Amino acid sequence: MALRTRPKLNAMPRRQPEQEEVPEAERKTPLPPSRQGKKQVAFFVDRETKLQLDRLALEEDRNLQGLMLEACNLLFQSRGMARIAEQKT
Repeated sequence: MALRTRPKLNAMPRRQPEQEEVPEAERKTPLPPSRQGKKQVAFFVDRETKLQLDRLALEEDRNLQGLMLEACNLLFQSRGMARIAEQKT
């Protein structure tokens, strides 16, 4: 009896998002200008990692947003990609 092989993950068609973005006119609260045109990226870390990030932000008088953008740029650079993550104030 021959085993069936699964299709490769990257060969499968991507699902379309189930919900489109809510038009700004339908939002309960207005979108701040600093978030317009941005997408949220979230991930989970353990407690110690979060505390260390908070300490670093406090020591450098920065916020986590700035630290994460710097981390993205360093990751992009290490992979030979352009440093495109920037914070506009």
